Amino acid sequence: MRERLWVVVGRVCGTGYTEPTANFYELGGDSLLAGELMSALRAEFGTELPMNLLFEAPDMGTFVEDAVALVDSSAQRGGS
Repeated sequence: MRERLWVVVGRVCGTGYTEPTANFYELGGDSLLAGELMSALRAEFGTELPMNLLFEAPDMGTFVEDAVALVDSSAQRGGS
């Protein structure tokens, strides 16, 4: 699942965002791109992820790990 999530990040945001230490804002990320990413992740995993998960993450690696945990948790509960 982690790899699938990174693929979606790269497809939506660009390959620069797929480095675990990359900072979403330093690479030019904004609320529009964040919305596109969250929509793509919802379509891929069937789980609604809160936007603040991305906004509060210090780097993309943290965001991906936090997102994996939420997607896993949602899957264990039977989806969103």
